[in-house]
Amino acid sequence: MFDPIPTEAGLDTNPHPFGKDRDRPSPRGTAGFNLFRGITHNKLKPTSSPCPPCLCGDTVLFLSKTILLVVFLSVLWGCGYQLAGRETHVPTDVTSLAIPTFQNETLEPGIEVPLTQSFLREFMFDGRVKVRGSKEADTILEGKIKTYRIQSVSYNQSGLVMEYQVLVTVDLTLTKPSGEILWKEDNLTEARWYRASFGGVLNEASKNSAVQEIGKFMAERVKSRFFYNF
Repeated sequence: MFDPIPTEAGLDTNPHPFGKDRDRPSPRGTAGFNLFRGITHNKLKPTSSPCPPCLCGDTVLFLSKTILLVVFLSVLWGCGYQLAGRETHVPTDVTSLAIPTFQNETLEPGIEVPLTQSFLREFMFDGRVKVRGSKEADTILEGKIKTYRIQSVSYNQSGLVMEYQVLVTVDLTLTKPSGEILWKEDNLTEARWYRASFGGVLNEASKNSAVQEIGKFMAERVKSRFFYNF
């Protein structure tokens, strides 16, 4: 038998800081031991690797829709379809267009200018046919302004006009330089409302803005017919 190893006074006889008596206070104070125990515990504490993010239901649904969309577009492309907006029914010999100033058959002076500009702007911005002069173009789009009418549509409690309506009717004809008529559209009509202003200048500006909107929507309709319903 071996004799027990004597210990010095004040030393902790616990052989290991993680033993069953590790929480017994030491005569030298608990501060140093607790510090040692904390450092040892942190070193021995196992580290866990971050868990890979899981795919929630919304993410899976989004990925599924994206895959289906890609497959759908691939099938359309393989079948020979093209994106809407570029496929046209214009004859191959029609590559340019002239839009002379519309004829104004109304009593409103100068209305032909913003309407003609709206058509020029619409076809120039599209770019599928070149906008040229009447002598160089393959086709000529001619317009006649037949109707320009302003009427009040709403009033306030004092009987003063609050809103006006502008109505414009145009006849359009697409011809070749030889005079051959390719298509014709009569009585193309658009209307827009604008708020009345007590100042004459503001009232005139609102009216001109309404006319420009009418020209824009007319030009969009005619452009659609030119390219898709030739």
